[in-house]
Amino acid sequence: MLRLRRTSWPRELTEAVAIASRHSPGGKEDILAAVQLIDGNWVAGSRAALYLPTETEGAVRRVGWEKIERAGWDSEESVLRVYETTAFGTPLRATELKVEDPGRFGQLLRERIDASVLVQRHVPLAGKKGVRVVGRRNPSEPDAPVSWNFVLDKGLEPTQPGLVERAEAALAAVRDEFGI
Repeated sequence: MLRLRRTSWPRELTEAVAIASRHSPGGKEDILAAVQLIDGNWVAGSRAALYLPTETEGAVRRVGWEKIERAGWDSEESVLRVYETTAFGTPLRATELKVEDPGRFGQLLRERIDASVLVQRHVPLAGKKGVRVVGRRNPSEPDAPVSWNFVLDKGLEPTQPGLVERAEAALAAVRDEFGI
């Protein structure tokens, strides 16, 4: 695991994370890295979750690492984009975080998202196009259940006859193959 030295963040952020994490499986979570956004809000990460600002001042929203599909840094726009998994057939939930430089927080974000992926397999469904089956587990909870989702390649639509059924069969085959 990536080791991070603690830097300063406001006590209010630590308190907001403590409140948001109190009902999580591990209880209170410690911040490993945080970064201040251009608008003055903060975003933080712990071993178990990402903490995103909300509309309510001083509050944060907890998102377990296993619920994050991907994240990317756009240096030209100074935007860190976080995409959360959603139910099949619905767009990913995107959050844009305007920040000058993600620094250590960006390193933590990448490391924890990668650590949450247990299985990732591409299964062809129509020629080379197919479905990417992904099994994730919160990296801080080795006994936690696995969250499964699948993403269709560009050019495939869930409305195509029989496609969803074939994607679900691919998911079942991958789960059986790995015994998860």
